[in-house]
Amino acid sequence: MKVTAILVAYEAPAADLESAIQRISLQVDFVVVCNNSSDAFECSSPNVQVLNFHDNLGIAKAQSIGMAWAFENGADFIVQMDQDSEATDQMVTRLLEAYNYLTGHGYKVGLVGAQDFDKFTKAVSRPRVNKGKAIPGTDYLIVSEILSSGSLIPKAAYDAVGAMDNGLFIDAVDFEYCWRLAAHGYLVVKNPSALLGHRLGDGKKKIAGLISVGLPAPIRHYYSFRNTIHLIKRSYSPWYWRFASVVKMVFKLTVYPFALDQGKDRLCFMLKGIKDGLLGRYGRIDGKHSDV
Repeated sequence: MKVTAILVAYEAPAADLESAIQRISLQVDFVVVCNNSSDAFECSSPNVQVLNFHDNLGIAKAQSIGMAWAFENGADFIVQMDQDSEATDQMVTRLLEAYNYLTGHGYKVGLVGAQDFDKFTKAVSRPRVNKGKAIPGTDYLIVSEILSSGSLIPKAAYDAVGAMDNGLFIDAVDFEYCWRLAAHGYLVVKNPSALLGHRLGDGKKKIAGLISVGLPAPIRHYYSFRNTIHLIKRSYSPWYWRFASVVKMVFKLTVYPFALDQGKDRLCFMLKGIKDGLLGRYGRIDGKHSDV
């Protein structure tokens, strides 16, 4: 079985990207670097293919291009990675073990994901509500969605559902793909023993000393709000997620502009995201969007 890693990079220092390639190369047969940076990156390794886009195509389209290249060039599985994630030893092996065990027992598996943890604090990421359903006789969990970084996808699932939703650009790209897999009858599985060091956003901040919230760049609110509206309208999005997302949007609109730095910018991006979501706009905010 040939496993190819799809490593998406954006304006990463060459030394950091080289380290990321070296780390994941130890666990896979081949690496495809999808470089969204303006400057080209070169790698002489025969087991690495670099696709330099010279522009930021977004994580979704970069992943889609990488997936297509990998499967057209003999991959049986791909593993999604980003430049900041760090696969612990045996992560890919454990993802494959879960896939092989479950398919061998009759389960239709479309994706096996890793258990992520904060690579700086070492805190393991735990969902508060939808914690997944245990698969009898195993430690594996059937989940509704999971991070794309550290996820193993077989060619059969790709052939059935296609690649990522390029129009989303960034934010909720991984969740949408998981829900689309489920809509086609595939299971999304987490293997808690496959560990991935990760970091979301730019850290966290406590509001009023009580609630700890993520602290993304203001522009990320645009994609978050816009894509949430897009996905709320899709029949395969889970109802619990739709409800929770509306609650979160209301909270962010009423609290973030006053409680976080750059509050005015955050509010403007949120409002534009709502507008463009309602108007059916996709793609990049700087004018390279499309109406679908």
